[in-house]
Amino acid sequence: MGFTFPTCPDELNSEWLSSALGRSVKNFETRPIGGGKGNLGDLVLVSLENGEQVVAKFAANRQEALSAAKRSGLFEREIKFYHELAPKLDLRLPKLFASAYDPSSAYFVMLLEYLEPIKESDSISGIGVDYTRQLLVELSKLHTQGKDLVETPWVQTMISQHRINNLTIMIEKGWPVLQEMCGEIVDPLKEINLLERFLETMSYLNTLDQTIVHGDIKPDNLIISNQGVTIIDWQGFGTGPPAWDIAYCMCQCLTTEERRFYESELLDSYPHDLVGYKESLFFGIVIACALSLLGNSDDPRLGKLVGITAERTISAMSDAGTLN
Repeated sequence: MGFTFPTCPDELNSEWLSSALGRSVKNFETRPIGGGKGNLGDLVLVSLENGEQVVAKFAANRQEALSAAKRSGLFEREIKFYHELAPKLDLRLPKLFASAYDPSSAYFVMLLEYLEPIKESDSISGIGVDYTRQLLVELSKLHTQGKDLVETPWVQTMISQHRINNLTIMIEKGWPVLQEMCGEIVDPLKEINLLERFLETMSYLNTLDQTIVHGDIKPDNLIISNQGVTIIDWQGFGTGPPAWDIAYCMCQCLTTEERRFYESELLDSYPHDLVGYKESLFFGIVIACALSLLGNSDDPRLGKLVGITAERTISAMSDAGTLN
């Protein structure tokens, strides 16, 4: 199958980069970045001859990941976010220079501004309370401004059939893998019908006041630079209550000990209605199922990431009294 755009780092060339950037590019070098954090995408840093650096993002060349992206239109959604919604949001976001997408295969490319990190944002270690406070400021802006964008025709609702179908598959196929990877960590979930709980939760959250939500707020989807905390990886965004983002943020940006100490303070100061917070905690289990299924099984980091995601979510659900 021929494509008019590069579908992997090895296919990057001077001609395409010149067209994407609107100026001549004769020489460049690439190196992988992200350290295995991307489960659906692969990132490379492109260093140009003039010293400028940009990021090229591609689909991860794994069949399960491509199939999931094709079912739900994840990559096309992220590209449309940058083109149509990002200019309407007063958020710190990397500039998108160029993009291309093939719906028949789910291959894509995005060329983005490079924001140099000053601190690693890692979902295994978390980002600590100070950076979480900064992140909540960005989320507050998103949740305020996003209320005016929920009627955008192509933006998926929480219960859109594409989203429900894709996440149902993630749960059904990912739960056995999650059990195998995590062992006794997930024993508290064995009395729960995960699919039934998922459908009930999504239906309930859809009845609440809606705004634009990112849908996957965790350190691996953040950049901490001199500009502050920047939210990236918008392929899972859609409409939902603010609580959806905040619950997952509390579980995954903070360790369990940090969440228990700071959770009340942070939630009390958040300037939006957080109805549905306790129910939204369950979505971390859906993410854990998806990670176990879509992640690169050859990456030794994957097992630890899945275990941490599950443990923090189960602890938060237990603390909230929703683990039944």
